[in-house]
Amino acid sequence: MILAMRLNPLSGRVLALSWGAALIAWPLAWLLLASAQGVGTLIAGGGWIGVAIPFGAHPWGLVNEPTVAFAASRAALVSYWLAPPLVSLAVAVLLPTVVPVPRGWFSEVGVFQFAVSSATLGLGWGAPLGMVDGLAAGLKRFWGVPPSVFVVASALVGAVVVQLAVARLNGHLWGVPGGPLRSRRLVVAVAHAFPPTVVWVTVATVQGWGVPPSAVAAIGAVLAGAFVGGWVWMPHAPLRPRPEIGWGRVVGVAVLGLLVFGAAAWAGAPRPGHATAFVWGVPRETSNVRAGMGVIRLTPLPGRRRPPAS
Repeated sequence: MILAMRLNPLSGRVLALSWGAALIAWPLAWLLLASAQGVGTLIAGGGWIGVAIPFGAHPWGLVNEPTVAFAASRAALVSYWLAPPLVSLAVAVLLPTVVPVPRGWFSEVGVFQFAVSSATLGLGWGAPLGMVDGLAAGLKRFWGVPPSVFVVASALVGAVVVQLAVARLNGHLWGVPGGPLRSRRLVVAVAHAFPPTVVWVTVATVQGWGVPPSAVAAIGAVLAGAFVGGWVWMPHAPLRPRPEIGWGRVVGVAVLGLLVFGAAAWAGAPRPGHATAFVWGVPRETSNVRAGMGVIRLTPLPGRRRPPAS
């Protein structure tokens, strides 16, 4: 009797499931950058009023800053300017290493794609997009950090931490006869991480964003780190086998992923030539909503209070 080989990262169903999960994880990782900035400002005493998540420009957590001079304060350095890359770094490091993951291939490839997208977008793609109006520009203006230094350092960190997700997924190759050979580890890194990266850059370009070459170079540097991770790191111990998964679930995840990615691409498209601000709060004098942004309100404006009748 011949036993069927267990599913592994090179199985067709697992690879298709990973691509479907990427359609969900990559937009969420991009949204995470804006959310980190919004939550950080909220903790610092300001207000979080919306988000802008353009695919080809830097995402923003739209906020009412607590004071006029907030952007130049020490509190803003961590809670506003550095919050997005720090959160992306935390996700890329902690998710594949210490966060408990439910059994199942969807959880496994979801962890991989969310960690990889956090490193690739949060530490690679996003940094150069903020050199004119974003984190890199703010760090230069208020803290004297050269944008090129921030971009290069961020991409290098991303190239290092992305290897953790690659090493984790390659741990499942121990179930394949011959184990995690270097050639297999490289194929896993490229097959799971390269297609989502190409799709993201292609969509941003087709949408009409003037994508700078530095952004392509930065995202390529992080992707090269994934390749290095497959080349260098041999998993020391096999991960526990994952339950089988049928094509029905793979198709379901792909359909859900297309819906999520389609909505994110619509929200991240230029209108016209600028990012779109999705706002649920009321911008005040200290808000960071850019003048060129098209505003889409998610909630109605509060009505004016009428004075009590005499």
